[in-house]
Amino acid sequence: METNRLTIPLIQAARGIAVVLVMLFHTSQMAYKYFGINFLGISGMDRFGGYSYFFVLTGFLMFTLYRRHFGNPKVWGSFILKRFVRIYPLYWLVNLAVIPIYFLVPSFGLGFETKPAEIVQSLLLWPESHVPILGVAWSLIFIVFFYLVFSLFFLLQTRAAAGLLSVWILLICCSGLGWISPQPNALLSFLLDGQHLEFILGMAIAYAVRFVPQRAAGLLLAAGMVLFPVIWVIRALDPAFAYPNVMYTIGSSLVLLGIGVLRMEAPVWLRPAQFLGDASYSILLTSLGCLSITLKLVKTMHLSGLLGPYVSTALCFLSSLALCCFFYERVEKPLVQRLKSWLLPQARPAASVKV
Repeated sequence: METNRLTIPLIQAARGIAVVLVMLFHTSQMAYKYFGINFLGISGMDRFGGYSYFFVLTGFLMFTLYRRHFGNPKVWGSFILKRFVRIYPLYWLVNLAVIPIYFLVPSFGLGFETKPAEIVQSLLLWPESHVPILGVAWSLIFIVFFYLVFSLFFLLQTRAAAGLLSVWILLICCSGLGWISPQPNALLSFLLDGQHLEFILGMAIAYAVRFVPQRAAGLLLAAGMVLFPVIWVIRALDPAFAYPNVMYTIGSSLVLLGIGVLRMEAPVWLRPAQFLGDASYSILLTSLGCLSITLKLVKTMHLSGLLGPYVSTALCFLSSLALCCFFYERVEKPLVQRLKSWLLPQARPAASVKV
């Protein structure tokens, strides 16, 4: 447990850095829409590596924190309830603010946002052929499903659960090789999506940490961190580069393997990044809305002509990040604490990590 205690603050800091990178990516895309600029030269990239890191991290954390409970059915109920409290209430609250907008201004959407069945499926995070109404929540669909799969390790014996997991991995690989064609079934396509493998890889990394010598930690961490900007440069030079997500996954794996092996307290200067890691869910859910509002205000007030589009975009990014953090402190944090006190009165205080 000491290893976990030392590792978690570093993981939170890395999560904070990753969510800021995701937000920068979204900022660049929106700056191109509003000001016609390629902010930081990344607006044309379809992925920035942040989601791959979050998926691998989720598998890593679940295995690290819950491995000792495998095979204990009594843990299943509290695990599912904690995951529900962590994800759905805040997600529904944000949707409560977003969905009415599509009824008032239908042109903002793609046409499905006001259909009752689509709203219900979106709120449940049910896999569909398109993104949810709150577009950034597409990643939550994968995360929620992984939690359900992972919970089998509590209900079943470890070998039985690992066997089912192996069959699923095999089917995903067969689909990736073209041996299985799930089209046009949206649910089957989701079940066989290769991104599920990132969660499983995170579990494998958490298991492998104990076998890696500590002296390799710095090298692994540095290699993983360097790989991300290398991929960005490659993609800038060759937008048709075919394997960015594979490379992002490798980089994420090296970072987490390095952090997992590392035996050190998180330095004080990483505390702001740790806070952003704590606030990462709020940032994920609200950053696009905050960016849209601030960019619209700047454009309406013609500040981009006064300050220039690049400075204006940077100010919008910083102000939006501040708004997201305010939302975390004033909404997410008290909401989750209150729900936990109601639904999980016997739960012990968790380690300082949002899972």
